[in-house]
Amino acid sequence: MTGVFAILPENFFSPLVGGNREHYAALLVLYYRLFQENTQGLERELVIRAFMDYLALHRSSLADEDDEGEGPEDSGEPELDFEDSTPGVNEPDQSAFNSRQKAGQFLRRLINSGWLTDETLGDYTRVVNITPWGKPFFESLARLDEGLKTEYESHVVNIYSALCGDAVNEAGHFAVLHAHEETQALIDSLKVLSQSIKGYYDKLNADVNAAQVQEILHQHYDLYAGEVLDTAYKRLKTSDNVSRYRLKIFKQVGELLRNEEWLNESARKYSRVRATGRTEGRKKLESMLEEIRDDLRAVDPLQDEIDRRNADYSTSSVEQIKALLEPDTTLAGKLGILVKALYGGDPALTEELSHRLHRIRTFAKESLYHRRRREEADFKPTAAAVDTAALEQAEAEFFDRMRRRLGMKRVGAWLDEQGGRDRLLSSRDLVQDEASFIRFVYSLLYADSRPNFDYDVEDFLEEDGSDTVSAGGYAIPDVGFRRKG
Repeated sequence: MTGVFAILPENFFSPLVGGNREHYAALLVLYYRLFQENTQGLERELVIRAFMDYLALHRSSLADEDDEGEGPEDSGEPELDFEDSTPGVNEPDQSAFNSRQKAGQFLRRLINSGWLTDETLGDYTRVVNITPWGKPFFESLARLDEGLKTEYESHVVNIYSALCGDAVNEAGHFAVLHAHEETQALIDSLKVLSQSIKGYYDKLNADVNAAQVQEILHQHYDLYAGEVLDTAYKRLKTSDNVSRYRLKIFKQVGELLRNEEWLNESARKYSRVRATGRTEGRKKLESMLEEIRDDLRAVDPLQDEIDRRNADYSTSSVEQIKALLEPDTTLAGKLGILVKALYGGDPALTEELSHRLHRIRTFAKESLYHRRRREEADFKPTAAAVDTAALEQAEAEFFDRMRRRLGMKRVGAWLDEQGGRDRLLSSRDLVQDEASFIRFVYSLLYADSRPNFDYDVEDFLEEDGSDTVSAGGYAIPDVGFRRKG
């Protein structure tokens, strides 16, 4: 493995660890905004002017730093950049703080550390560009600056657009790659949301005794509500795109996995892009499609875990506030008062407390409860008589139940008897009475949870958009069973 610093310069992160790290980060975001607004490269003079305005505004919070090894002779920057020959720029207070000189110093360090690069064009115009390895870090800083917003809806919509649009027929390999990336981003966002809630919960319970009501309220309604509830959790719970598009995505994934012509053509294009064999490319496409389906099925357990953690945090926060404001209204509060009275050394509190737990005023090791030993009985236990006939009858009934048990082989054989080896079996074909309904339910469970089951289940949609049908007096899912292979 080559490692990260085989690409990044060794001092790449040095501007973000010193005393002026906040200013370097702000200047990088400022440059990135200008870079996005301009269609061509940024002229160096425009960057210097923007840096000058920022540094002049924050001059009081700038820390002193050495500029050794980063002077004009190292970066190719002329000495004339330290002074501005334009009339009206050098104000009387420039002797104390030269904003242009400071801007040049900050820009030089960003260039020398590998964030930016300086280029002179054919017409002698000097422009400042972003280095290829620095672009992802610029995007991350910009996102942090504007506030992290997790758009769960956009991930699901992008997955649906990639797999269910017209592009999947012409460029299926790119569509699957894009859908796979969006699926991973959706799952990662849900995991981060779950872990962020756990982080707040752990912080809340880190030091309960030192917590104050104001701190708990600030953490709950200012930090937690602003960073988790309003920005992520609320959008996750109010969005219906996950449930709306997921069934259609499942259906499309199943059709693509069964389309031999599409798989072969997409594998040929994928192998040409990735420089791999066609067989390996097809396996990779099939693996990504299966991961998309499995990851979307894992969304519901993740949402349940997020709901549970949010409820635990809210309950814990309310209970702590109640224990601090009205400690004598809860059992935990009463026990806390008891412990303080017994070990706190407050005579007034001890007199008010009528616990009646013991007759002594202090606890010692002699106060521990010792279980009284039980005297040995004067009789010997006798073994109970064993009913051999009852045991044999219970064993026979057990094996009879096992023979009648609807295992995978029995359910698979039942689907074969219904014609599953020759055609696709629908719900209406399978369910006629109570016995067939029970076997249908077992077929659904095995097909959805057991990879070694002989049949795959496929979802259908009616013309009115519903996903259930009526058969044998039961409302059942509109699905089909297709034998593998």
